[in-house]
Amino acid sequence: MAWGMVGLVVWNLISAGRDGLAQAQQMHKIPCSECRFFTGDYHLKCTVHPERALSEEAMNCADYEPQRWG
Repeated sequence: MAWGMVGLVVWNLISAGRDGLAQAQQMHKIPCSECRFFTGDYHLKCTVHPERALSEEAMNCADYEPQRWG
């Protein structure tokens, strides 16, 4: 019985880690932080679409423009 409980705990930890990794990979696809309209200010994150900034809705933003450095 004790080994069954240990196995269940390990299985849940592995499952949670896998789900967390999948969520992190999904969030890294959001291009907001590299967009020229992204402010980085928590009051107004994006000057074009503030309600969608840093969310999954921003993944295919039609107004995305990469920042130009230099």
